Amino acid sequence: MIQRENDGVRWLLQPDFAPFLDALLKSPGQMVKESAVKQVTMHQVGEKTYYIKRYLHHAVPLRSWKFYFKTTQARQEWDLALQLEAREIPIVRHVALGERRTWSGAQESILITEGFDGVTLTMAPDVNLPAVLEFVEAMHEHGVLQTDLHPGNMLVSREPFELRLVDLHGTRVVSRISSKERRENLAKLRMFLSIPVSDEITALSHRLRQEFFQERSLRWIRRNRDFGQESHGGLEWRVRLPLLNKPVLMVLRDPDLFLSSRAYIIKPGRSSTVGKADGLVLKRFNLRKVESLIKDLFRPSRASRAFQSAYHLELLKIATARPIAAADRHRWGFLRRSYLLTEEIHGGIDLGAFLRAGTEPGPTLIQQAARLIAKLHDEGFSHRDLKESNLIIGSDGRVYVIDLDGLKFLKTVSDHRSATDLERLLRGVSRHPVVTRRHRVLFLLGYCRARKMRTIPRAD
Repeated sequence: MIQRENDGVRWLLQPDFAPFLDALLKSPGQMVKESAVKQVTMHQVGEKTYYIKRYLHHAVPLRSWKFYFKTTQARQEWDLALQLEAREIPIVRHVALGERRTWSGAQESILITEGFDGVTLTMAPDVNLPAVLEFVEAMHEHGVLQTDLHPGNMLVSREPFELRLVDLHGTRVVSRISSKERRENLAKLRMFLSIPVSDEITALSHRLRQEFFQERSLRWIRRNRDFGQESHGGLEWRVRLPLLNKPVLMVLRDPDLFLSSRAYIIKPGRSSTVGKADGLVLKRFNLRKVESLIKDLFRPSRASRAFQSAYHLELLKIATARPIAAADRHRWGFLRRSYLLTEEIHGGIDLGAFLRAGTEPGPTLIQQAARLIAKLHDEGFSHRDLKESNLIIGSDGRVYVIDLDGLKFLKTVSDHRSATDLERLLRGVSRHPVVTRRHRVLFLLGYCRARKMRTIPRAD
């Protein structure tokens, strides 16, 4: 290794890379990823591509001091890369480590890696799944465990076919990996990639996946790049930041005015009022019962529960209206109303209206509805108000589920519960003369096929 100091940064360099350091640092680069504490830029030097990852320790007050007592993040990855190379684990090549230190600790640490002519597994079509499994099992045999294993941490090139590990954060190098650790590691990868594994690992992966997405759905109540809190119209709104625009802000400033003067009212019910305009749908949850005033002191509002459910479904790629904002209106400390703003499903018509028009449901529509309900149940959701008016057919031909106030995440939906949901839906659609026994049988067969069930669940 070659050691060098440049503009206050002490460098540790691979010998063959050392002549290119100055040219690389002077090149403008292209921003790939940026946050308050980290930057990743891509640079071209001659015919080679390099990535510079900068950990900006000084960006957080007092954070630089802790690196008097522990190694910087860049050095941790650098040391890991050397260990993995010694164990012949394919990784992106690490060519330089830099650290800028002052009397107050490490101000920044820098890692430079060579580019690799490949893409992450998340972007690669037709992934060779057995080869991915073989790659991970080889890591395990060499005592390498990537605890943050997911397709974004592996790169693949097509010609010639090659897999490499990237982003070594979360990697452990040990003398031996237990059978339990191997199963859990493969189960975690299978959450995102259908690698061929045993039934035991598949079942474990399903449980881990449920826990992961349930926790992930809580992002909407935290401050991050997608969600935040804003004050409008005397209300504290939880909002989806990328979707804030002028029409959305007009609703947030006075949701009741939106419903009373601008929106086309879809549902004027006592329990809730729903209106739509400008590609938006606002649902106002009204106070239903006096006893709810006490209950609502100890539980999230109906709008909050519906927002999280919608976001949870979105993460699972289950078609529903995309949530934008939610807020609660209190009086003397008691919840009086809550509001949920979502995107309108373009060209949507509910299944009930579709059937009332005398239109016969085709096989494609029936199979789509069957797969949608099957996926809801497989992912651990039950919808106690699963009726034809809560299934929307969009102009894109997809079937969406709405009115998520009745949706409940149970993790495991029993046969009795799933049968009750199906019975509710089939009883509703059967009131329409256009729906025949053949349609119902086709739906149930599609549902059972999607859930890999040999018999139809029964409610009794």
